[in-house]
Amino acid sequence: MKNEDNNEQLYTCPLLDREIDQAACYDINMVAGGWIKKEVLVCLEKEYGVSIEVWKAVEICPACKHSLI
Repeated sequence: MKNEDNNEQLYTCPLLDREIDQAACYDINMVAGGWIKKEVLVCLEKEYGVSIEVWKAVEICPACKHSLI
């Protein structure tokens, strides 16, 4: 499925239990991998109305079929 606003691919995210775009997936993976700071997720948390638990991302994201890392 594609996001109608920016024509970006949407993924069903098992961490957030909702669809997110590829950029959000990438940012979550980068934080989970320790490459960027958690503060990057503040915008995503506001955009999607969720709290993103990094410890859960560390467990869930590497095994996800959409994982970008």
